[in-house]
Amino acid sequence: MEDRLALSALDWWEEAGVDMFVDDAPRDWLAQPTPAPEPAPSSSTHVAPGGSVRAPLAASAAPIAAAAPPPAALPDDLAAFRRFLLEDASVPGPAAARLDATGDPASGAMLILDMPEQGDRAAARLLSGDVGQLFDRMLGAMTLSREIAYLAPLSPARSASGRLTPETIASLATLMRHHIALVRPKRLLLLGDAPTRALLGFGCVEARGRTHEIAGPTGAIPAVASFHPRLLIQTPDRKKAAWADLQLFMAL
Repeated sequence: MEDRLALSALDWWEEAGVDMFVDDAPRDWLAQPTPAPEPAPSSSTHVAPGGSVRAPLAASAAPIAAAAPPPAALPDDLAAFRRFLLEDASVPGPAAARLDATGDPASGAMLILDMPEQGDRAAARLLSGDVGQLFDRMLGAMTLSREIAYLAPLSPARSASGRLTPETIASLATLMRHHIALVRPKRLLLLGDAPTRALLGFGCVEARGRTHEIAGPTGAIPAVASFHPRLLIQTPDRKKAAWADLQLFMAL
């Protein structure tokens, strides 16, 4: 297991263009961090539980599917809520096309992506194929794996267009905030534009490069936004910037 993680990390570092040590001395990325001083107001964003999407997506897309209004009360048990996401008619997308979150919800690290990839349903797992291979290398570089992190899609089903409308993002944001409240992670990594807009109210490019705070049941949860592995395959020149984001996430 440790050898596989090490090889994944080396592969990702090479792809990201890392050509120097992160620090002069060895560092335990899994150690509990020393509390940092309060950040300046301009360097972080606090999002209240009832926050809404302020900026629409630049490109329009067909709705993922018609959905019924969400119920007044959502399940307050994580297992029951995950079943709700897979089965309930109020969740956008056909139930037959939905995929569950994966990994360990008790790991403290919650990673949120927009939706399943093409082929994920047939593979019966999130982030399969080439995108999944790159994602696994990114996890290895952070000394994480699919077994020791919690990966959740904003939309359990993939839209026909591969995009989510602002209206769909807004409705899914309510469900994701509830999901986060049940998981109670110690840190969040938002992969791509849709989850970033859903939880922060603006896009990934604007959100990158600094930490944000998302309200949780016991206080603010630190969050970092970065590029989706899908985009990194399409534009490899962004991998170096993505590595900087992962370092920021590891330091939380």
